[in-house]
Amino acid sequence: MNRIAISCILCFSFIVFPLKAQNVAISNNLLFDLDGMLNLGIEMPYSKKTSLEVEVSFRPWKRSEDEVHKHWLVQAQYRIWPCQIMNGFFFGPYAHAGEFNLGNHDLPFGLLKGLKPNRYEGWLAGAGIGAGYEYALARHWNLGAELGVGYTYIDYKKYNCKVCGTLKENDVYHYFGLSRMSLSIIYVF
Repeated sequence: MNRIAISCILCFSFIVFPLKAQNVAISNNLLFDLDGMLNLGIEMPYSKKTSLEVEVSFRPWKRSEDEVHKHWLVQAQYRIWPCQIMNGFFFGPYAHAGEFNLGNHDLPFGLLKGLKPNRYEGWLAGAGIGAGYEYALARHWNLGAELGVGYTYIDYKKYNCKVCGTLKENDVYHYFGLSRMSLSIIYVF
């Protein structure tokens, strides 16, 4: 999936889900901030008990001269709110897609062990189901947390060196496990 397709999907979602200022929330995933990623989420109601959230994260720079960690990622989730929309418990399916360039870098919590001695470049797409909770801090401010498990298809090229190197392998990886995690500060308009 390229950047043009993602832009079209985002534009289409704003046409299908008309925006009203009092129905929109923007969020920032604090866990992504800790890892130096730029990120922003937009959530809008779809009905009285459901909403659609789209989150984009982006990291255009290298960590250091001997560690590469560049990526972009888009995640969309259809949220079901049993009680009150944008407050309390929610759950729902999500999908994600993105591109990456990782070298000399380990993922948190031991995910995909063995990344460090090589560089990986490729794309991913997947889906899963998540559940979370939003707590109202003030009239316009919420704090949210979520975990999700799902499947991710990863198409990658593996290179010898941590930041450069010759092509060693071109393969796919099928990942099932934790694929969505957030601790977000949310502003509700």
